[in-house]
Amino acid sequence: MRDSPDDFINVTVWGSSEFINSLFNKFQIGSVVEIISGKVIGRLVDDPNESFVPSVTSQLKITVNEGSALIQNHDSDDKAQLLPLLNLPTKSMDTLRTLSYALDHIEELKDQFIDLLVIVTFIGEVREIISRDGRNFKCRSFEITDKSTNKTISLQLWDSEWIRLSEFWEPRKTVLFLAEIRIGYNNFKKRIDMSIARKTLITENPNISQAMELRLAISNRPEFTPTDPFSIPNLKNITSVMTVQQITEKLNSTPAENYERIQFFVILYAQITEINLDSKDGNVLMTKCALCKRLVQKDQDSCMNLECPSGNGSQKPYNVVSFVVKLNLKDDTGYLIGCRIMGNAGEQIFGCTATEFQELNEEQRLELKWQFLFAKFAVRIQILGPTSTMNRAVYNILSMTRIENAEDLFFDNTTKNK
Repeated sequence: MRDSPDDFINVTVWGSSEFINSLFNKFQIGSVVEIISGKVIGRLVDDPNESFVPSVTSQLKITVNEGSALIQNHDSDDKAQLLPLLNLPTKSMDTLRTLSYALDHIEELKDQFIDLLVIVTFIGEVREIISRDGRNFKCRSFEITDKSTNKTISLQLWDSEWIRLSEFWEPRKTVLFLAEIRIGYNNFKKRIDMSIARKTLITENPNISQAMELRLAISNRPEFTPTDPFSIPNLKNITSVMTVQQITEKLNSTPAENYERIQFFVILYAQITEINLDSKDGNVLMTKCALCKRLVQKDQDSCMNLECPSGNGSQKPYNVVSFVVKLNLKDDTGYLIGCRIMGNAGEQIFGCTATEFQELNEEQRLELKWQFLFAKFAVRIQILGPTSTMNRAVYNILSMTRIENAEDLFFDNTTKNK
C-alpha cells in the first residue's frame, strides 16, 4: 500500500478463506481503502518472510486480523489525490538496470532481483492450464524490450489481477517499471529466464520522462517477432486486413527453408461456403487427456500414456472434449480451403461447449450449421506457412464476428487494406 510518493508499507491479512476471498474479490490494484484497527509491528532484518514480499520504505508492517480489523473503501474528497500514485515508480531510477546488462551478466545475476524500465512488444491470449494434479490455472505471456537491446524477453503472468490489467496493454506503447524482477537461466532453452516473483511490483506507464523517451526510441524500430514463433497474440491486437489473394501471395513468396515456418495473423472478411458441423462426432470433436494433452482414442477411456497418472491407472481418467471443426472461406478474390476452428475458439464462436454440442441431435446440429453457412464474417486467422517437411499451410481460426448489412465492407477488402 502507498499513500505518498515516498511511503510504502506491506499489509498481511489473516482469516478464514471466506474472509480472504471476499477481500480479494472486493478490492483491486488501484482501490483506495481505509485500514481500521490494523496491528502495526516492526520489520525484522533477519525475518525469512521478507524475501517473499516487496521491498518497501517503511520499517513497519501492518497485520489485518479477521474479527478485529477491517479494510473498507475510502470515498472522501482526497481520494483523487491518491490515484496518481499508481503511475509513480516504486523505487528510484538510480537502481535501474538494462536488459543488455542482464543478458551480459547472467551468471552474476542468476537468482538475484533487479529493477527494469521496459516497453511491451507482445501480449498473448490468456491460456488455461491444467496441472498434473488436476488444478486449473490461467496464464498470459507477454514480451518486453528496452533501448539497450534489439532482443525481446518473454515473461508470464499468473496472477489473475495482472492478467485482467494486461488486457489493456498495447504493444510498443505500454511502458512498465518492474521492481525486483527475478533473474534466472533456462537450461533447456539455453537462455535468460526472467520471472515475476512475489517480491515484484509493476508500475504501468510510469509518469516519468524516461518512459516517453523509451516509447520514442522503440517507435523507430521494425516490428518485433515473438520469441515463441507460435504464440497467439491478444486478439484485439490483430488488425492487419488481407484478402485471400494477398494471403496466398505472401505464402508463395516466402520459401520454406531450414524447417522454419512462417507465421502471421490477419483479419479476412469472408463468407463460409462449407462447414462440417453436421458430421459425426469423430470429425467435429476430439478427446484429449487433460493432464498430458495426448489424444484419447475412441475405444479407450484414457490416454494410455504410462507416464501420465490417468494413463497408468493411478488416477481416474480426466479427459477434455474440444472442437475441431473444418470449414472453407471465400471472398471476392478466391477461396481459403481447409480452415479449422479448434478448442476454446470453437466454444466462443458456436456459443456452446463441446460437451453441450455432443448432446445436440441431428436436427439441432443442422440448424446450427445453417446459422453459419453462407454468412459473412470478419475472421481473425493464425496462418502457419508450409515447411520443407510439411507442404501445406495451416489456417487456424481464432475468432469470427458476423457482418450484417455491410456489403461494402465484405466486397472491398483491397480498399480497406490500403
